[in-house]
Amino acid sequence: MEYLLPLKSEYYPLLFGVALFWIIVYILIIYKGFKDQSCGMPLASICANITWEFLFTFLMPFHPLQQIVTLVWFLLDCIILLQFLYYSKNSYPKRTLHASVCFLIVIAFLLQYGMAVEFHDKMGIYSAFGINLLMSILFIKMLLIKELQGQSLSIAYFKMIGTLCASILCYSIYPQSILLTIMYILIFILDVVYILLVYNKSIKIIHMSTIYKKPM
Repeated sequence: MEYLLPLKSEYYPLLFGVALFWIIVYILIIYKGFKDQSCGMPLASICANITWEFLFTFLMPFHPLQQIVTLVWFLLDCIILLQFLYYSKNSYPKRTLHASVCFLIVIAFLLQYGMAVEFHDKMGIYSAFGINLLMSILFIKMLLIKELQGQSLSIAYFKMIGTLCASILCYSIYPQSILLTIMYILIFILDVVYILLVYNKSIKIIHMSTIYKKPM
């Protein structure tokens, strides 16, 4: 098999950063989810992530090292999906919940496979940044609805750093791509907004707890 991932030495720190920081993001989401008894990732993002990782781990791997990383991501996302199913069981009918998850997974898989084939995107870069952009939007929406349940400032920072590593790496490989460049910029802006919103809500919570602790 022809492996497509460039392995120039200058890419190693960025590749390591993408792998490490996103693993940290997933672990922190899982930890915060168990702590708050709430899933810290929107369902659409979970399904999109899992199908991308499944596709490029088992069906269209592009490098053995990256295959290991995507497998780790896939397993962590499976835990996050189980968290969503467990903590949402009282909010939706079981049949509706499972049908929705299956429906979104099938749609996400077909779209990502179609994109990889249609645009000859054998590394899934376009779909990966599309998913990341979706996550940035949905994380902000989730924060506005659920407050800080399942979310934290650490998650926000590591998501931004991991994505920034991926953006710099992909820009160095495909500097001519206007679409990718637009997505790099939009994701970074939205991640900064997300960090500011999480920080603001965290400060408010600390301030309120301080008020309630003051002696009467």
